[in-house]
Amino acid sequence: MLTLIEITRGVSGAIRLMKGDPSGLALLDRSREGFWRSFRPAVLLAPLYAFYLMMIYDGATTASSEPRVAALETLRYIIDWTLFPVVLLELSRFMDRAKRYIGSVVALNWANVPFLVAAVGLSALSRLIAPSLVGVVELAVILATLVLVARILRCTLDIPWVPAIALAALNLWLGLMLGLIINGFIGFTFEAA
Repeated sequence: MLTLIEITRGVSGAIRLMKGDPSGLALLDRSREGFWRSFRPAVLLAPLYAFYLMMIYDGATTASSEPRVAALETLRYIIDWTLFPVVLLELSRFMDRAKRYIGSVVALNWANVPFLVAAVGLSALSRLIAPSLVGVVELAVILATLVLVARILRCTLDIPWVPAIALAALNLWLGLMLGLIINGFIGFTFEAA
């Protein structure tokens, strides 16, 4: 499993990259083993993601049974962690940045820790304090994540802002499309207030 030192270094490196500081790369294990280990935070974050889903499904109905919803949401979580890295592999080759691919994925994977903690925390807080603002808060989180992912990609792939933003937007679009597909299989709808 991951050590506390590894988690601290990974998250610290990702946060530095989010700030536009390329020195964050030095904190990340960019070896092949480090690449595979960077997917392990998905296991640590799974309970937090499950909590987030409970908040979402609290105000929704589905046409599927609970076991089917759980299976499809688990599948979504796994695909969400792996889809963009697979797409980025080919795009980094196309952009002649293949040597920087591993560092980029490692940074993005570690960035998922503060991203998910902040997203779930803000979502829960807005639901408690100002339920009418949940949509606005979640949109703000999505936009902030888009900018921060672009910063990470800019530093790790050493590319200009425009392609970094395009890649970050592609990452966001893939996640949204995956969500729509899974929600379609589940028969997810919000209950009328």
